[in-house]
Amino acid sequence: MVVSSIIESLRERIPKSIVMNQIVGITLPDKYYDDVKQVLFEYFSSKPTNYCVYVTVSRPYSSLVNQYGELITNSKNIKFIDCVSRIAGISKTDPNCVYIESPTILEKLGLEITNLFKEADEKAEKFLIMDSLSTLMVYNNPDIVTKFFYYLVNVTRSRSIHSAYLVIEEEEADKQIKKLINLTDKIEKIVDSFI
Repeated sequence: MVVSSIIESLRERIPKSIVMNQIVGITLPDKYYDDVKQVLFEYFSSKPTNYCVYVTVSRPYSSLVNQYGELITNSKNIKFIDCVSRIAGISKTDPNCVYIESPTILEKLGLEITNLFKEADEKAEKFLIMDSLSTLMVYNNPDIVTKFFYYLVNVTRSRSIHSAYLVIEEEEADKQIKKLINLTDKIEKIVDSFI
């Protein structure tokens, strides 16, 4: 089955890249977007001593729970920051998720990221996943996102937190996105020919 081989290839590449590098940019075609998220959730749910903060700017947390189920709900080491539910009028609460009023309140987002990492065990290997950098630019001025990205890079480097930033391939053409993604230690470009 083609999907199975795609996921197998991603299972090998993505976690290895994130663990080996401090900051990773993952560019991918839209058709592999859900597969990459599945691989990330599988990886972190299989590593309970790791600690992951997953920032979702592209979909509400409840949508991720509906799609990935127990990979999310049974993983106490994955914490979520949902930046879109509140602006969509969704007022649910969940102990594994912090809800931000809007993805335009970057100061609040930065504060919540910092607060969640304070909850992590000191010995845990820590990870930040941004889903997605390009969607964050839809809601904010690109210059402000650039400053926020530099802030996150500095915070994650200074605290030995691995971070990965998802970028949909079509959006990668944007000059501002290219500039940011090139600041990462590694760019993991997911294309059909490598899968």
